[in-house]
Amino acid sequence: MKLDWLSATLSGLMVGAISIISSVSFAALVFAGPLSVHLDYGLNVALITAVITGLFIAFGSSCPTAISLPQDRTAPILGIMVAAIAAAAPVDASGEQVLLSIVAAIISTSLITGLSLLGLGLGRAGGLMRFIPYAVLGGFFAGTGWLLVIGGLRVMSGLELTTIESLPQLGEPELLVRWLPGLALAMAILIAPRFIASGIAFFTILFAALVMFFLATLQNGETLESLGDAGWLLGPFETQKDGGYLLGLPQLLEAGHWSVVFDQWANIGTVVVISATSIMLTVSALEMLTHRDIDINHELRVSGLANLATGLGGGMVGFHSLSISSLALRLGARQRTTGVIAALTAAVALFYGTELIGYIPRIIVGGLLLFIGFSFLAKWLFGSWGKLPPGEYLVIPLILMTIATIGFIEGLILGLLAALIQFVLKYSRTTVIRYALSGKEARSAVERNRDDDHLLAEQGPRLLVLKLQGYLFFGTTAQLSSHLKARLADSAKPALRYLVLDFKMVNGIDSSAAYEFHRLQLLAEEQDLIIVMTGMPQAMRRQLRSGNIFKINARIREFDNLDRGLEWCEGQLLAARPALTPKTALQHLADALPANCSLMDILAYLSEVIFGVGDELIRQGDAARDMFFLERGDVSVFLKPSSGEAFRIRQTGPGTVIGELGFYLGTPRSASVIADTAGTAYRLTTESLQRMETEHPQLAAALHRFIADLLAERLLRTTHTLERVLN
Repeated sequence: MKLDWLSATLSGLMVGAISIISSVSFAALVFAGPLSVHLDYGLNVALITAVITGLFIAFGSSCPTAISLPQDRTAPILGIMVAAIAAAAPVDASGEQVLLSIVAAIISTSLITGLSLLGLGLGRAGGLMRFIPYAVLGGFFAGTGWLLVIGGLRVMSGLELTTIESLPQLGEPELLVRWLPGLALAMAILIAPRFIASGIAFFTILFAALVMFFLATLQNGETLESLGDAGWLLGPFETQKDGGYLLGLPQLLEAGHWSVVFDQWANIGTVVVISATSIMLTVSALEMLTHRDIDINHELRVSGLANLATGLGGGMVGFHSLSISSLALRLGARQRTTGVIAALTAAVALFYGTELIGYIPRIIVGGLLLFIGFSFLAKWLFGSWGKLPPGEYLVIPLILMTIATIGFIEGLILGLLAALIQFVLKYSRTTVIRYALSGKEARSAVERNRDDDHLLAEQGPRLLVLKLQGYLFFGTTAQLSSHLKARLADSAKPALRYLVLDFKMVNGIDSSAAYEFHRLQLLAEEQDLIIVMTGMPQAMRRQLRSGNIFKINARIREFDNLDRGLEWCEGQLLAARPALTPKTALQHLADALPANCSLMDILAYLSEVIFGVGDELIRQGDAARDMFFLERGDVSVFLKPSSGEAFRIRQTGPGTVIGELGFYLGTPRSASVIADTAGTAYRLTTESLQRMETEHPQLAAALHRFIADLLAERLLRTTHTLERVLN
């Protein structure tokens, strides 16, 4: 126990030290250039954020090793926002007035972000973040990496560097010495973990860089005062007040500088989106690192409360840091103590150490920002190469270049538009026709006699069934006309009479799709074709008929489900045949008998059953002791699950056999059979079949072959249907 506490304390102090350095870097990024005169305030803002959000995440997160601090992903956006506020300030505005406007924007961003994250968590909308395209996220974070690199160069050089055109200024000899050492520091931090542990490498390199800087400058005759005056150090801070230089919500309400918030709505919205997305990504990564399930909605709620608290205290946006949390894991952290000690370490720096922070060289801070920025670019710009299809990958450099040349919001919007266009193009190439079957393979649940079966098999090619799927819009519905025209042009098949469109698996329809269905309707009139639409929800029907483009008429039929639609089409095909009296089941059986057997021989073993409407011939669950040859009337087969009401699974009419499966297998009845109309059937019991097998074995063998042929025909028809569906 003592060793665990000692390990947690040491790792907490180490993580706390890194958190302080990172917080200082982000503060320098936000308050750079002309705003560096307010860097003392920025340091306090960053440290108070590390303290408040650090404690909230340490105590509230479902991941005990999660560490929170001001974020590298949102700091560049805050920097853009702060610079825009300073640039838009009136010429006669005092430094204090500009600072108040900046503080109002920072606090508003924290509060709005907190409310948004809390709302997403309470609404359990965390899973929605996973729908953001990966390429857009990649460009998003690559652009953030670019802004961090530019921010690091600004901190070291003192230049504005607002556009790419301003970068050549860095090549001036007097400026090279200010940022090249920071670049070398960043590269050393990037490369060193390949050879030694990352935590040790990080501290070793930073400490070595700090020592080398002061040895080189002090030996050259410089003093701390001269280094500060020459801009090599973050300080000195003229108005520095440890832990006391924070403006909270009460002071800002009195100052009344809130109009600037409305001008920054786009940047604030960007911070909200980045925060929610980053938390989702960080939580997913922490799940893999810690091998434990983490509730994203819980983390959103905790982060929301943390940002509300830091906003009320005058802090900036902060939440889980993946890099610092993973470092804590490498250092052996396994409990919340590490995060608590890290936050308390930042608190000590806030109240007692900000003056010492002023002596940190800008090369160290700028090099750390370059390191983080290069890490983002390496992971998202170069690391995604080969992992994404070329079309998707191009979205990443597109967003990055737009952010670098135009702006962050423009880059985000352009990236989303590019991803949307790619999605539309890809989806339009996805087939909207799940499968296409002729009436020979697609049959209704009505079980028919052999004569009707043979006729439907012969006339089946005159019926085409298209099972539709997905979302129907202008890019996918054109496939319907193309498929139909190809079928109509196929001279090897009989003329098409019925087109069945099943919408059961369609999850939505665009209003523009109505025009394509209008074209189908015109084609149906031209080709003497009847369109049968099945499984279409009422809302989709109204949408399809809106604008009076697609009209229901004699050539357009609608049914609740595919089975009803197929039943109607089969009835139309059967009605078109020449008038004849179909054979009964017993007559078909008599045709299969050998020469020495007759229909009268069969009737000797059967008993006639006369039934009325609603009579139950077979009851589900009963023992199967008989089967029926249906001669006249219609019956329906109902299945009743263990819970719920019974539903009809098929209908059968004269000339069919009922109950043969359970009869031959000796299993309980799997369904009930109830009469739809009055009729007649002939019943064969197990006792009669046993007597037939003893007294007339040839007749029994003929009966068995007849039933086997009947079952084989059903199985063959089902197999052909499955082959067409699966191929």
